[in-house]
Amino acid sequence: MNEPTKRRILFVDDEPMVLKGLQRTLRKLRNEWEMTFASGSKEALDMLGSEPYDVIVSDLSMPEMDGAQLLAEVKSKYPEVVRIILSGHVEKETTFKSVQLAHQSLSKPCDADILKHTLKKLFGLRNLLADESIKRIVSQTETLPSLPAVYTEIICELQSQDPSVEKIGNIISQDLGMAAKILQVVNSAFFGLVRKINNPKEAVMLLGTETIKALVLSVKIFSEFNKKEFAWFNFDDLFNHSMSVSMFAQTITKEEQLDKNLVNNSLMAGMFHDLGKLILVTNFQAPYQKLLAEAQQTGQPLWDLENDFFGTSHAEIGAYLMGLWGLEYPVIEAIAYHHCPGKSLSNSTGLLTAVHFGDAFDRIRNNGHDQKGGNKWRQLDRGYLDNLGLTDRLDNWQTVCNELTERKV
Repeated sequence: MNEPTKRRILFVDDEPMVLKGLQRTLRKLRNEWEMTFASGSKEALDMLGSEPYDVIVSDLSMPEMDGAQLLAEVKSKYPEVVRIILSGHVEKETTFKSVQLAHQSLSKPCDADILKHTLKKLFGLRNLLADESIKRIVSQTETLPSLPAVYTEIICELQSQDPSVEKIGNIISQDLGMAAKILQVVNSAFFGLVRKINNPKEAVMLLGTETIKALVLSVKIFSEFNKKEFAWFNFDDLFNHSMSVSMFAQTITKEEQLDKNLVNNSLMAGMFHDLGKLILVTNFQAPYQKLLAEAQQTGQPLWDLENDFFGTSHAEIGAYLMGLWGLEYPVIEAIAYHHCPGKSLSNSTGLLTAVHFGDAFDRIRNNGHDQKGGNKWRQLDRGYLDNLGLTDRLDNWQTVCNELTERKV
C-alpha cells in the first residue's frame, strides 16, 4: 500500500534565526510534513512556481515585498494554497489589512504548540473533505472570502487579559453598515428582547460575545456581495433562512441540555450552514443559475444537482472555508453534513443534529411542505436519527421551535 502523501508547508521569514527556530521546533514532525524554508518573498514565489505546496506560513514584515503583498500574489496565482500570516509588533491597520489575504492570522512570536495545532486542524479538515472535486472547485474560485478583519479584531479583544464590552461595541461601530444590520437583527423577534436596542455596545451586553461574534461574521460576509450583479439570487432569503436555522439550532441544543460550548457554537453552525452557496453563486453564475431553476421546477434537492454537476455540494464547500478560518470541528462537521448526517462519524446528539433538524424545519414551514401521508419530515435522515434514538424527540423539537417563531407574529 502506498504511504499517504506528506503535507507540504512553505515557511517564509527574512530573519534567519526565526527560520532556524521553526526548523528546530518542528523537527519532530518531519515524518508527517515536508517543510521548506524561504528567506524572503521572491524566493518563496520561485519555490511555489516550481513545486506544489499545501500551506504557506509567512511573516508579515519583510523588506522589498512584505507578507501582505506576498499573500496577494499567492491568492491570485495559487488560490488552492492555504495562507497563514504571522504578525508581530506592527501597525494595527497593516495587520488587519493582511487578514483579508490570509485564511488565518497568528501572533509572532508564535507558540510552537499553537502553530502545530493550527496546521494539524487544517490538515485534519483536508482529510475530512478529501474529495478532489472540492479542491478543484476552490482552485477555480476567484471569490473565496478571507476572514473579515473586524471579526479578527473582536477575537483579539476577547482574548486580551481584560476584554471590554465597550471596545467590542466600538469596533462594530466602525463599520456603519454592519452596525446597522446587526441592530436590525438584534431587534428582531427571534431574540425576544423587551425593548429596542439602539447601539452596538448595548447589544453586546445583552446578547453575549458568542452571539455577537456569529452576527458580526455573518453580516460582514453577506454584505460583501453585490446584490445588483446577482439579481437572480435572493441574498435576503438566504440570510433570513440562515438566521432562522441558527436560532432553531441553538433552541434544540439548549432543549437537549448540551455542553455550553456546543450551545454557543450552534449560532455559528446554523448561520453558516449554507455559506457554500455564496461561493457557487458568485463564481459559477451561469451553471448555478440553471441548477437553481431546475431544483425549483423539478423539486429535486439542490445539493443533489450540485453533486451531479460539480462533484460536490455547497455543504462541503462551506465547511472547507470554515475550516480554513479555524472554526471548531463540530461547527465544520455540522456544515459539511447538514443534509446527510448519516455520512458523518457522529454518534451522539450535537451541532450536526441540531442544524440538520433546524434546516429541515425552516424549509417545511416556509415552503409549505405538508404533512400528507405522514411524510412531513421527509427531508430528515431518519436512519441517522433512529440510530441516535432521537426519533421520539422530533415533536418536542417542533414545539419549541414553533414557540420561537410565534414571537415573530
